[in-house]
Amino acid sequence: MLAVRPIPGALRLAFRASPGYAALHVALSAAHAVMPTAATALATANFVDTATAILQGTRARSEITLPIILLLAVMGIHTTVGSVIGLIYARIKFRLQDTFKPAVVRKHASLDFKHVENADNWELISRVSKDPATSIMDGFTAYVQFLQILISVSSVLILILTQVWWAVPIILAFSAPMLWLSMRAGKKNYQAGRDAEKFNRRTWYLDWVLTGRENVDERTLFGYGEDVTRRWAEQFEAGRKLQLRVTARMFLISKGSSIILALIALLVALTLIQPVVSGALTAGLFMGIVNAVFGMTKQLGWQLSNSVENISSAAEYRKDLNEFAALSEAPDASGLPDAETPDFQTLEFRDVRFKYPTGDDYVLKGISFTLERGKHYAFVGKNGAGKTTVTKLLTGLYSEYEGEILINGAELRTIPPATVKALFSVVYQDFAKYFIALKDNVTLGDVSGSNTESRVQSAAEEAGLDGTIAELRDGINTPLGRVLPNGQDISGGQWQRVAIARSLISRAPVKMLDEPTAALDPVSESRIYQEFEKLMRGKTTVFISHRLGSTKLADEILVIGDGVVSECGTHEELMRENGQYAEMFEAQRGWYV
Repeated sequence: MLAVRPIPGALRLAFRASPGYAALHVALSAAHAVMPTAATALATANFVDTATAILQGTRARSEITLPIILLLAVMGIHTTVGSVIGLIYARIKFRLQDTFKPAVVRKHASLDFKHVENADNWELISRVSKDPATSIMDGFTAYVQFLQILISVSSVLILILTQVWWAVPIILAFSAPMLWLSMRAGKKNYQAGRDAEKFNRRTWYLDWVLTGRENVDERTLFGYGEDVTRRWAEQFEAGRKLQLRVTARMFLISKGSSIILALIALLVALTLIQPVVSGALTAGLFMGIVNAVFGMTKQLGWQLSNSVENISSAAEYRKDLNEFAALSEAPDASGLPDAETPDFQTLEFRDVRFKYPTGDDYVLKGISFTLERGKHYAFVGKNGAGKTTVTKLLTGLYSEYEGEILINGAELRTIPPATVKALFSVVYQDFAKYFIALKDNVTLGDVSGSNTESRVQSAAEEAGLDGTIAELRDGINTPLGRVLPNGQDISGGQWQRVAIARSLISRAPVKMLDEPTAALDPVSESRIYQEFEKLMRGKTTVFISHRLGSTKLADEILVIGDGVVSECGTHEELMRENGQYAEMFEAQRGWYV
């Protein structure tokens, strides 16, 4: 389970991922912060003063050697340390990707299904999961950069204090409100990003419609590119303007203070001219201090505010991460189904009522029915009647229902998740298309079994894929889609047969088809159901459809309407009753041959 604790979360997570490299990164960054200010200023001052003395003839030319070596050494060490820090940064980020990204993925895979179907939670999941390693490293870098700036500025302020002490409290007085404004800017910028997320998601989807390979045929045929481009631009602009308004306002407020700091630096430089003229301050030290002061104003005016903004953003990301970590998980969500095929005799719904967590109305309103081993059933009804909801409850995706769901007399919620997974094999309406080898596509249907190539080949052939296999370059080992090398595309109907083959190879005693052929014409759909029925003879099957081309194959038809079973019987019995089923069948009769 993913666990996230309070601030500084980014530092803690970076140290957890790579403690040695993280500690080295902080130590080298601290040393690196001193070099471009105090160390470089003093080395520059020594070099300039020595060179001036040589030109004035008060010192020998050979004495310039040591100041040059010191100056070059400081510059060389500074550059080298910076490069080493960059390498260490990459190493820490790699370790974060290697450890934290899988933890986020595992958490994502273990979430209760209700979170996946909740729009607000899905936006949260998208924000957290998009690139967690980069988000954490941005926070880690911001903390380290803040430490560097404090060390660097402190060293410069000590130099200034020895010459123009009154400038120090003025600089600090202007820096304090800048810190506060930067914290506000970081928080508001992150919040603006959260608010813009809904527009970004639409933009990403429309971008896929415009550029995705799967859509190229219809893009060309229907010529909808211009209209979708317009919609993409509208969503992109809405998200951009939302974030720009906040960013621009906070930018002007926080960066405006840097102009005042630059004026203070100029005043410090002008004040130091008199000590140089009087000889109280050497020209070299003057140049070193002035260079350090102007560098410090850049740090305070720009780098410090950016660092604090990023720290604030990291704190907001940490809040999202904590909220994500607190989302409830389904028990044994990532576990494999039982290796042994469970016994199945009966399945019963007793007065089951259910409403979705984000809904106010009950979808199922006291539904009751019984399924028995070895029979074929058909669930029919209009769209939205609750047919798919029954499937979700059966397979354990939701457990917050009222009433009882009994399998062999035992309440579903008391049965181990691994057993429930082994009980059911479902071909969904929006079945997945995995761009891996055809063989691997099929074996996903029985990950706990011993899937020999002959067994996979048999399931594929039973699903009617023998012709497809013969056409593929490497037969059943050919990757499907165009993602992997040597991958080949197959038709929508062939993908449906792949999904059915997954169900066929499964040893689950209850097979369910949840409108997997809704995109087909009624005649083709009826043929698919007929073929599946032949393969499933003697087994328990459930066909779910709002179209009635498959209902004659069922031993019993359950008509779901308004959240209950309104009618039940064979095709002939229901036609004689002349009720809802008969009305639906007559309305669709003209579709079938």
